[in-house]
Amino acid sequence: MAELLIQAKGHWMDNFSQAQIDALSESERKSRETRIQLGDIVIIKPDGWNWGNEECLPNYIIVKLPQIDVETVKYLRQSLYDLTDEDNPVLIKKRKWRVPDAYMQQALLNGDSFITIMLSNQQLGFINNLTEKTL
Repeated sequence: MAELLIQAKGHWMDNFSQAQIDALSESERKSRETRIQLGDIVIIKPDGWNWGNEECLPNYIIVKLPQIDVETVKYLRQSLYDLTDEDNPVLIKKRKWRVPDAYMQQALLNGDSFITIMLSNQQLGFINNLTEKTL
């Protein structure tokens, strides 16, 4: 049984103008490019995890998958790397997997901090529709 903490709001650097982006140092630009974004799967915990007061809307949504084991979905917390040079992997995005916008918009419109997906078909649909980020 797994619970996924999903980013429910945009990053503060999301709406930077091109001039603001151009003014960033190289390390600040890299931080902006790799940032966690709306819909990203931040962390995965076991069913019944005691979430904190900040781990709800407007910051996060928790998706409960009571019939799926944490081990089954632990790959969803991977980061996205450029592995062109296998000896020197480059971080592209802090999270490789994200929840599709349709799920996020529905949860945000409903004001749901916690979503439980009970039916196995619904769970499979949720997992199969996660979007893998690519280069």
